[in-house]
Amino acid sequence: MKRAAGLCLERPIFVPMKLRNALAALTFFTSVVFSPHAAHAETRVLIVVGPSNHPPGSHEVAAGGRLMKHCLENVTNVPGVKADIVTEWPKDQAVLDAVSTVVFTGDTFPLARMPDAPANLASLGAMMKRGCGIVCVHYATGLRAEDVADDGAHPLLGWLGGYFATKCKHHQSIAKIYAAATITPAVAGHPVSRGWKEFTLNDEPYINNFFGGEGNALLPGVTVLATSMLPPESPKSERVAWCVERADGGRGFGIVMPHFYRNWKNEDLRRFILNGIVWTAKLDVPADGVKTAAPDLASFAPASVEPLPPKQKPVAGADTAADLAKKIVAAHGGPEKLLRTFRFSETYVLPGRDKGTDRTSVIQPPNLWYVGKRERVSSENKGGVCHDVWMWTLAPLTDPNTKLELLPDATIEGKAVRVLKAGGSIEPAMNVSFDAATLDLLKIDWKGEQFNFSAPIEVDGTRLPSKCVLIGKNGKERMHTELREIERLAELPADLPKPEAGKNPK
Repeated sequence: MKRAAGLCLERPIFVPMKLRNALAALTFFTSVVFSPHAAHAETRVLIVVGPSNHPPGSHEVAAGGRLMKHCLENVTNVPGVKADIVTEWPKDQAVLDAVSTVVFTGDTFPLARMPDAPANLASLGAMMKRGCGIVCVHYATGLRAEDVADDGAHPLLGWLGGYFATKCKHHQSIAKIYAAATITPAVAGHPVSRGWKEFTLNDEPYINNFFGGEGNALLPGVTVLATSMLPPESPKSERVAWCVERADGGRGFGIVMPHFYRNWKNEDLRRFILNGIVWTAKLDVPADGVKTAAPDLASFAPASVEPLPPKQKPVAGADTAADLAKKIVAAHGGPEKLLRTFRFSETYVLPGRDKGTDRTSVIQPPNLWYVGKRERVSSENKGGVCHDVWMWTLAPLTDPNTKLELLPDATIEGKAVRVLKAGGSIEPAMNVSFDAATLDLLKIDWKGEQFNFSAPIEVDGTRLPSKCVLIGKNGKERMHTELREIERLAELPADLPKPEAGKNPK
């Protein structure tokens, strides 16, 4: 072997054509992959949206997740970033293996509030060991007493560098809304500090956050990125954003804002957060910070851009959820006029297509939907293949198994709306918004998607929206439909096939 290394050949070697083609292909492949001029590799960010029960305009974690995805995928000076939004921890290991950083948003650390918390936490731990990044925004930095050991120990402390300790035995962080909290950069030379300057917000930056060291000192590798002199009555420098470079090679970034959704319009705050996400993904943060166009906050479908008052306790004479449901049904002809079995024709249009597709269906919600003569079956909805259409008829409001909850009033495009949460007969529960003046259906929020309704028409003694725009989990339109004809039926037509046993139980 040693002689062969220095062998000098005076005659050419015959190389078979197949081998020459393979070598040529390999040469081309390596020149593309390793060329400094090759296209930027894709960097994947996983955005985990956890549960939240704050009033409209506050937290708005789903809309905030969609906004972050949009901004990351439209950065003008950091190419190749792609983001995926999930509301449950992924079970597909290939999805997790492809992720460079995970962004959490929700009411407290989302994995602590989701099913299979121990297994999911272990799964995240494996990602951290390979050097994956982690970001927690506002309340997602939070852990409760039941989440942590008596001394405050929790893996998030090491992964993120600190956390908001809410009602814990070992430490008490403080949550309070301030009329004007000034956020000041703490370290000029850090990549996450690039391109943003001191700013002032009406918001809820948590203070007295927990960092785990003696006397609440920082642990090794942790850097404070921003401070604020709070509270106003006895101000001291409070740590409101931080990062960590971990021994496993991964990076963490925590920031305790924004509480109010409208504050995403603040360019300095937005750049601060996007810088942190990009940095934890181990991408280079540009000298002037991550740049994106100012987003249209309303386009990401929040319940409200502006904060609305929290839910009030019922007072004498005020509507209960049941009262409101009865009023809505009465305004649409009463229970006997609601559609129970019907045939309708619609035109649906997919994005990017000029022409729509006509479809005729026979529906007996919540379980039976026939398109033409074919039964439409969905195992995903566990027997409720048409819960959205069922709510469109308003019939769930009269079902004894429906559990109703009155949510805070809101606004949609300037209209005052009443909001009900409907569960029990519908799982998962959906939020349903009605015009406060007419009590017509305006919107259904369900499983991370939105059904936006308009153009109500009279139909055989009741009133139904004739148009619907479906907004997907990514905040973009999936399709829109327009009703062409509708007919009430006394029973299912005899020529339709019998329902598939076990798939759509009545």
